[in-house]
Amino acid sequence: MLRLKRRLALSCLVPLLTVGVLADCATAGAVEPALKASVPTLSAQVQASSQSKSGPADHYAVLLHSQSLAKQREALREILDNPQKFVPRIQRSLRDYPRLLRTDPTAAKRAVYLSALVRDRSFPPIFVKSLAVPDVVDECEYACPVVFALTIFARFAGWKLPADLNSKLTTVEDLKEGIAYISHISLKVGSIEDVVQGPEVEKYREEFKGKTEEQLIQLAGPTTSSQETRMFAAIRLETLVSGSKNRISLYLLALNDFEDASGEYRNAVYQSIYRAEL
Repeated sequence: MLRLKRRLALSCLVPLLTVGVLADCATAGAVEPALKASVPTLSAQVQASSQSKSGPADHYAVLLHSQSLAKQREALREILDNPQKFVPRIQRSLRDYPRLLRTDPTAAKRAVYLSALVRDRSFPPIFVKSLAVPDVVDECEYACPVVFALTIFARFAGWKLPADLNSKLTTVEDLKEGIAYISHISLKVGSIEDVVQGPEVEKYREEFKGKTEEQLIQLAGPTTSSQETRMFAAIRLETLVSGSKNRISLYLLALNDFEDASGEYRNAVYQSIYRAEL
């Protein structure tokens, strides 16, 4: 369940967030010893590098593989200026998504996030076919790109859930709950304590005091070396975003997410994007 997973994720986010849950999380195997960054595969890096040296830039390859935020932003701008040119390549990536999760997870996720921005009507049927694939189901234990993208399509692009979806699948259950959840999102500005509590929250509450949305996006992004700071900045954003001016920058946070024990960073970015879309 969406809200149940949210509570579990918060209790197992990092030991410093909630006093008294470390032992339980460790026993359950829910806390990892360290946060792990998502990085492109070596082959992806070589591919992007070779393409950048021969003729015009391959904006699609750059967006899926580059670690440079500036290059990603430029590539995304080019793609969104002429989205139909890239629809066939996005379709191929979405069809390959289960396989790419194993071979090139960064490119797999970025293709999904890009599809949520381009919003071609051909994309959701491809996603639906993957909802029952074991690798996708496993990846969707917590917040996951496919459910996020379909939620965007359903709430903001006029896509309707097929009547024959298997409601016993956790991916389908989470999708339905996510769509319903957006109806209850308030754009009222809150505080970081609305989401997390613990001894470190006071530190970040003071650090983020007076910070603009743009400053928090920078802190939550890949140029910040501390993953803990990125995490708390993203959580603050999910209680702060109240407009669409930084919508693209929020999607770029998703493109540059990192793995934590419970997908809490990714979930916080999703919540911020939902608010911007509203």
